[in-house]
Amino acid sequence: MNRDDVELIEAINNADPIAFKRLFDTYWKKIYRTALQKLPTEEDASDITQDVFYIIWKNRAGWQVKSNIAAYLMSMLRHKIYDFYAQRDRLPIFVPINEQEEYWDYSFQEGEKQDFAAENQQVRKEIDAMPEKMREIFLLSRFENLSAQQIADKLGISVQTVRNQISTALKRIKNRFGDKATWLLFLFFIKF
Repeated sequence: MNRDDVELIEAINNADPIAFKRLFDTYWKKIYRTALQKLPTEEDASDITQDVFYIIWKNRAGWQVKSNIAAYLMSMLRHKIYDFYAQRDRLPIFVPINEQEEYWDYSFQEGEKQDFAAENQQVRKEIDAMPEKMREIFLLSRFENLSAQQIADKLGISVQTVRNQISTALKRIKNRFGDKATWLLFLFFIKF
């Protein structure tokens, strides 16, 4: 393993959000593209990609990599894809809002807190600008961890309509924020 990887892992073990963002920025696109090739929808690929990084952050204090970071992340992705197909209609779990502080309980420098809060507000505005039904479906899938089938049952609509609305919501966010979209959604659903 090269020295940069070792330093990055140590910084993440010490809950350094800048190091984690560097990890995310370096590898998310490769993970996402691979997931996109193996999963049925862009939404599924995005969810699995976010889940890979969420697991690292959640377990950051004990995160250990024996070979190299890229191989480790690809192995994690492979396991998440196996889990996805084993539990086909289940969406990856996001931390409920009322439990999020536990996972982000470390000290940011004041400027970093403001940066994350500003980015969070941008995502919130984009979600608020969505048509009402799309916003409702998107938030049910992300904040209440409901599967497409559960949302369809709850709202009395088809599963395909739910999937289409979530996919459209994700595309809106990606169109608005470009390459930063996945990172901003990760921050939004995990941090705030």
